[in-house]
Amino acid sequence: MKKKRNKKYNPTLKYQQISRIVAKDYMILDITAIDVFVYYKGSEIKPKSFEARMLNEVRYKWQIMAGVICRDQLKREYLKTDTFITANEYFTSELSDYLAEFQVNLWETANPLHRLTQFWLATPNTVELSEQQVINMINSKNGFNQFMTEYEYEYEYEYKKQIK
Repeated sequence: MKKKRNKKYNPTLKYQQISRIVAKDYMILDITAIDVFVYYKGSEIKPKSFEARMLNEVRYKWQIMAGVICRDQLKREYLKTDTFITANEYFTSELSDYLAEFQVNLWETANPLHRLTQFWLATPNTVELSEQQVINMINSKNGFNQFMTEYEYEYEYEYKKQIK
């Protein structure tokens, strides 16, 4: 009688399984023209090598909130967003390419006078996020203050013309 062969331990598979469990508490915020930020349980962190590897070398089904950062003429800040879960699993590095066309469509549907820049927020977990939480995260990075809307550019241009 043949002896049953024991399955060999696969460290890569084990790492992926553990990463899927641990990564649920992480979020990645990418604000176009500013930078990419990583959050753990709602607080910003500087990812260590194991966290960076976990987020970059394992494929996940991502919950993504993509949107446009906007400000109206009364200086009220708001987001035009859409939230969805990816159908397939992606590496973190693939998300920008995956979202490119989607973000172009969001940009075009936002009020042209109010648009500041684009952003996306991704997490490997299904999380309930309010728009106010995302606005607070963007505000902590000065996302609303680093850009000007079209009407602000026009106003500044007219103001400079009057001074001369």
